Amino acid sequence: MKGTQARKPAVDTALGPLSLAWVCLAVLVLGVSCTGDAPPRRQHPEENVLRIAVPSDPRSLDPAIAYDVVTWPLVRTLFHGLVDYDDDLNLVPWHARSWSISEDGRTITFKLRRDIRFTNGRSITSRDFAWSLERILDPATKSPGQGFYRNIAGARAFQDGSADRVTGLRTPDPETLLIELVHPDLPFLYCMAMPFAYAVPREEVERRGETFGRHPVGAGPFVLADWQRGTRMRLEKNPAYYLADEIRLEAIELMVGGDETLHMMMFERGELDIASVTSTGIPDADFIRVMKDPVLSQRVAHQPLNAIQYLSMNTEMAPFDRVNVRRAVNHAIDRQRIVNLISDRGILARGVLPPGMPGFNEALEGYDHDPEKARRLLAEAGYPDGFTTELMITAQSGIDTKIGQAVQQDLGEVGITVEIRPVTGSTRIEATGRRGAVPFSTFGWYQDYPDPSNFLDVLLNGNRITEVNSTNVAFYDNASVNALLNEASTSTDQDLRLALYREAERLVVEDAPWVFLYYPQMYLLRQPWLKGLKLNPVWPIRYELMWIEP
Repeated sequence: MKGTQARKPAVDTALGPLSLAWVCLAVLVLGVSCTGDAPPRRQHPEENVLRIAVPSDPRSLDPAIAYDVVTWPLVRTLFHGLVDYDDDLNLVPWHARSWSISEDGRTITFKLRRDIRFTNGRSITSRDFAWSLERILDPATKSPGQGFYRNIAGARAFQDGSADRVTGLRTPDPETLLIELVHPDLPFLYCMAMPFAYAVPREEVERRGETFGRHPVGAGPFVLADWQRGTRMRLEKNPAYYLADEIRLEAIELMVGGDETLHMMMFERGELDIASVTSTGIPDADFIRVMKDPVLSQRVAHQPLNAIQYLSMNTEMAPFDRVNVRRAVNHAIDRQRIVNLISDRGILARGVLPPGMPGFNEALEGYDHDPEKARRLLAEAGYPDGFTTELMITAQSGIDTKIGQAVQQDLGEVGITVEIRPVTGSTRIEATGRRGAVPFSTFGWYQDYPDPSNFLDVLLNGNRITEVNSTNVAFYDNASVNALLNEASTSTDQDLRLALYREAERLVVEDAPWVFLYYPQMYLLRQPWLKGLKLNPVWPIRYELMWIEP
């Protein structure tokens, strides 16, 4: 899952109406911000409404398109899937009341509940799930999730136009969904827990077309009541939800706009219930103060993440199409300094897989900080005087800004001039997934499911490259790595799979399509009246479990 994230100047000094409004709000908040140790008072104590803020609008609320750590928790509140995770990362029934797997591991049979409806009133059947999966695989949808489901029998024929349907999706009755796979696929059930596989109503998708993501109709515990782009979003409790009695929030209010500094000030005034719901968690500028504060520190929820923060180098674009350039960049950057700059909120990365992921290889050495070696490698690659490139970062992220400045300084010392290009998180996700568009970018990846394939195969298999919405944003394509990953994907021997993934990771590190920065940790700061916040390695934030207790 991605972290949120014509040439123009690094800083745009022109203020439009919305920008000016946020500046005025920031001035107002600064002028009346609380001081001292008095706890904040909630601005609306009588309402059981969760109030949060995001720096920019989600790109889409369509489960076929949404794919980042800020938007997925919202999609969960609006839609419903077959299976989910419990707090111990076990798969549990959700819309499916049960499932079974054939002896050869190639056919999965789901039995569905009968009591769940879309918010337009129509009952959900197995055909809705089959059509939703087929829609993901339809090239016209341009879903970033299509690669997770290509092992369904008939998927590739459907995608290349030689078949008009996916033959491996069968619905013998309204309560039964059969999925036939080309080969056994141990992580496939995890993929069925991803929001891509949530049911959407065909009639609403066809009625709305490309605007369905702004007018979503699902079957979740909430419905979208209002979305004023650039300003606010409001989700309200779905009274027809089959577990409505277990949903304690009446609504979720999102302020759209402003940066993490403004959001932190609003939090300390009691206007927000969580300081930041982005991958940054506690704003970087406030982290040390919060952790040292005897009151605020008690309101911090902390959890290590199966995630990695990295710099992606587009291996199809010069000069990053040369391996020695990529290795030079790795040696030039002082990653330990970057970890120090973010208040040690990460573990130094030497490869792709984080420590909590099966297959993690402690023996990987990665790249040490060696500017002189970087200069030699640049010269060998044909760039003795360096080169100029552009680094795309997320504009509203203090951590991204620090990373960008550190990278700019480190690479400057070996002759590489870096121009920093700040953009919104949704713009970065769209641009980096478009072929030939972005040479160099900060990027973060958070596990979608607890299997090494979710990192190595999804992010680095050349077969995952697409023209748009590519999850392989380095556009890295090594035939030997692809073969290892493909063999691992078909094996049912877990020890063999992990050995294959370790070898693939070793080759990836040698090829250096990324600068492997650090494995982040999550710190969320919440108000004392917010209850039900349970961090989960796959679902860090689950709004549907929360409530307000004045």
